[in-house]
Amino acid sequence: MLNEQLKRQKVKSIMINNIEYFDVQDIKDNHPDLKVDVDKIMHINDTALIKADDVHVKTEFDKMIKQVFPKKY
Repeated sequence: MLNEQLKRQKVKSIMINNIEYFDVQDIKDNHPDLKVDVDKIMHINDTALIKADDVHVKTEFDKMIKQVFPKKY
């Protein structure tokens, strides 16, 4: 996904060494239509961050799998 698309959706971001990273928790809490590549998550100061290239829009398959295997609390 492009940085501009995530900014339009108002995902929290931060610049580190001229690279823009997005807040994984904000994506999970406020953008249920997006998914992140968990292998690409970086942790800086106890905050999970990810580059825009590693954020994707959920497919119909992703949505169906989530219904078949709901989250256990």
